[in-house]
Amino acid sequence: MNLIEAGKRIYEKGLVVGKSGNISYKLDEGRILITATGTCLGVITDGDLVVVNLKGKVVKGHKNPSSEMRMHLEIYKAYKSIKAVVHTHSPYASAFAYCGKKLKSVNPESEIFLGETPILSFFPHGTMELAKAVTDTLKDSKVTLMEKHGVVTVGKGLSQAIELAELVEETAKINYLVETLAKNKGEG
Repeated sequence: MNLIEAGKRIYEKGLVVGKSGNISYKLDEGRILITATGTCLGVITDGDLVVVNLKGKVVKGHKNPSSEMRMHLEIYKAYKSIKAVVHTHSPYASAFAYCGKKLKSVNPESEIFLGETPILSFFPHGTMELAKAVTDTLKDSKVTLMEKHGVVTVGKGLSQAIELAELVEETAKINYLVETLAKNKGEG
């Protein structure tokens, strides 16, 4: 899977809308391919991709990299085995993050692949504080929910990071449905 296919997949799955979210892939030890700021992942093209070095300098492409580039760079610097970072604004997972409410493992997949998903306190987007805080939470997890912001998943490839983003959203949906049904149990 390449970055364009990845962007279209998370857009089609409803994990991002409009120009939200961003994706990156580590090309080698010194460069990452990242979506440009203001890119709609549903219609992403080669022109919406930028190559940056680990200092954030654009080495290929004509657009500015994502405003969350610092977060992507800090993650790659800290964890050599990570090759892909996906940042989504998926509605159910984002709602849980907004409320600071932890997700419960609701099926074997969420238990095995997500475990206890950390929720990061609010930090303004695009800041080094957010980048460092997200990076710190990833030492024990491949997923982080960011309060009032969204979700970050990482993987050894784009497929793994996207599958985790999909699983987080599915887990959040099931959590919501379970809580809603439990509240309404006995009514009607």
